[in-house]
Amino acid sequence: MEKEYYVEAVEHPVFQEVYRFYELDPATGEEVAVDPFDSGMVRRYQEAPPDLFYITSKRGADASGFYQGEQFIVQRGSKFAATTSPKCPKRYVKMREELLLSGKLTPLGKQFLVMEDLEFASPLLAVGVAIGGWAKGAHDWKKI
Repeated sequence: MEKEYYVEAVEHPVFQEVYRFYELDPATGEEVAVDPFDSGMVRRYQEAPPDLFYITSKRGADASGFYQGEQFIVQRGSKFAATTSPKCPKRYVKMREELLLSGKLTPLGKQFLVMEDLEFASPLLAVGVAIGGWAKGAHDWKKI
């Protein structure tokens, strides 16, 4: 027979709501307090957090992101410049329009707010779309 696990919420005078984790042995009916990580109820985050990078621009971009395999991910909550430079590549303009129409970018004053993590094929593409213009290269992303 498998063991069953239970979580109990308890009001604590200092820490507010805290939780107790129990293991119930169905054969004996005995409840034993357990560590949720040791029991396997909850798993620890196994991957190391990614190295974060950021970019800012005079037009208002203020974005952060990280590498995930071959892709570059711009994090939700980042801000893209709302305007583009006159020489902004057409593919950047088109990508920005698609992100706006899909609701992944939303206007926020003189910026666009990123509503969910955005995947780009390269950090150069990500910075170009974020700043709305030509990028010098992937090295524009500075490590946090």
